[in-house]
Amino acid sequence: MKKTLAAVAVLGAFAGSTLAADVQLYGIVDTGLAYVHGDADGLGEDFDSFSMESGQGSGSRWGIKGTEDLGNGLTVGFILEDGFNSDDGSESGVMFNRESSLFIQGGFGKLAFGRMGALNNGQSSWSKIGMINAFGTSYGEYTARVERVLTTAAQWDNMIAYETPDFAGFKVYAQYGMGNAVDDYDSEENESSSDRFYAIGATYNNGPFAAYLAVDSINYASWSHDADGLGNDGGSKDVDDSLTVTLGGSYDFEVVKLYLGAQYFDEMKLSTLGGIMADVDVAWNGEKIKGYGITFSGDAPLWGDKALFGLGYVDAESADSFEDTNNGASFDFKRYVVSVGYDYPFSKRTDVYAVASYMQDQWETTTAQGATGRDADPSAYSVIVGLRHRF
Repeated sequence: MKKTLAAVAVLGAFAGSTLAADVQLYGIVDTGLAYVHGDADGLGEDFDSFSMESGQGSGSRWGIKGTEDLGNGLTVGFILEDGFNSDDGSESGVMFNRESSLFIQGGFGKLAFGRMGALNNGQSSWSKIGMINAFGTSYGEYTARVERVLTTAAQWDNMIAYETPDFAGFKVYAQYGMGNAVDDYDSEENESSSDRFYAIGATYNNGPFAAYLAVDSINYASWSHDADGLGNDGGSKDVDDSLTVTLGGSYDFEVVKLYLGAQYFDEMKLSTLGGIMADVDVAWNGEKIKGYGITFSGDAPLWGDKALFGLGYVDAESADSFEDTNNGASFDFKRYVVSVGYDYPFSKRTDVYAVASYMQDQWETTTAQGATGRDADPSAYSVIVGLRHRF
């Protein structure tokens, strides 16, 4: 109730200032149905579900954005965007969880401050990785979308982001996240008690060809709030920071648009790949991995609509930090995923979509003594349909 009143107050405040700035209310409502069948292959129970879901094609959201011309080529603006679940009306508990940013732009480029998504993310105006996959960062948990094949870096509080002007189709981006809280502690911003984030990237758009490159790192918190496990605060810990290098692009041949993306990653949490791991009993789901992912996809016009297809492959193993803290125990992980889909537009604002996918993971664990532990191939297939309206 308090959050609803706060939203009304925000809307009221902007309604009284529309003469001073260009303010827009916008959003997406996306609701559909999903059927999932999974074979856990011994990693827990097999699973079946048929449910109503929100945000399968695009995350349901509402937002307010605006700009004001300051003169001399300068513009100040803001984006306040909140995600919600259209099937039950709930949200994450953080108002404007998708983005809360204030920016200034001019001949020097664009400089923004606030809560934003990483370049390798799908929930922010600053997120760019979706441009290397026909499914973007959407269309279900078992789809050949970019976030189920390549690791991504989520949202970051207290971020500073910079975008250069366009140079013959090129733009360069830099981001620094000053700190996300760790666990349930009051981590200090821009200190070693919080996770911090760094990224640099570039995009290129020239006619039918588009390209993307990004390098990022999470500077994991190295100050332990409970260093000895006995409730005593303080103490440092040796933590290897993450690294991802992501490269990809697309080319529009008119009869079909093809996308290719690849990523090398190290010390990224396995859980960032999502998918089947959320449904099976994998004790090491939250541990860190190193390896690579490749995604190939495309879309093509079909009777005035759009057909989609995608393939993805992941080859990973336990990162050095995992083996160091588990006396040499290790694991190998592979993933194969294929998807086909169809998107039919009723109008410029409203469309209906359907996507069918198959995903298989391969697990093999090795004990500290070198013996094979678990060896399993869990799989899942899904069919989703949804109706999406933009306003």
